Amino acid sequence: MLQKLLPVIVIVIAGLVGGGGGFFAKSMMSGGGGDKEAAHEEDADGHGKEKKKKGGGHGEEDTGSTSYMKFSRQFVVPVVRRGKPKSMVILDINIEVDNSQGESVYSLEPRLRDAILTRLLALAGEDMLPQMLEDVDKMELMKAALLETSREIMGDAALNILILDLGIQNY
Repeated sequence: MLQKLLPVIVIVIAGLVGGGGGFFAKSMMSGGGGDKEAAHEEDADGHGKEKKKKGGGHGEEDTGSTSYMKFSRQFVVPVVRRGKPKSMVILDINIEVDNSQGESVYSLEPRLRDAILTRLLALAGEDMLPQMLEDVDKMELMKAALLETSREIMGDAALNILILDLGIQNY
């Protein structure tokens, strides 16, 4: 039993290390440019939300304003067939959330990561993940499944699933 699981465990660990190294290298190569500065300026200004409320009026901004929950790490999903690894899929996923939830959504990250990774592994078992590149409908089905999984934990605060980056390595 351990002999069958060992290659999968090694691949997952290698993927996490490689993904973490790639993310670190990407952040170092970008030089911490405009995105961090823009976010810092908005935080330092302290008027980002107030400006939206003043400009919108009639409470429209409260119901229509959204923010994005960014996971601290990418999702690494092995695709295994007949006990042997076929490929590895790396996904950078964000969840569009209602602004009324504020920072409380980040306290749910461990539960969300667990549920989403479990759902991704199930989809990988159905061979959905590698087919996403060829069939947009498969990607939409996967996003709908992940949104359903997110709503089981977050409720209606989860509005949409965004796939920001996708990588597939075949073996």
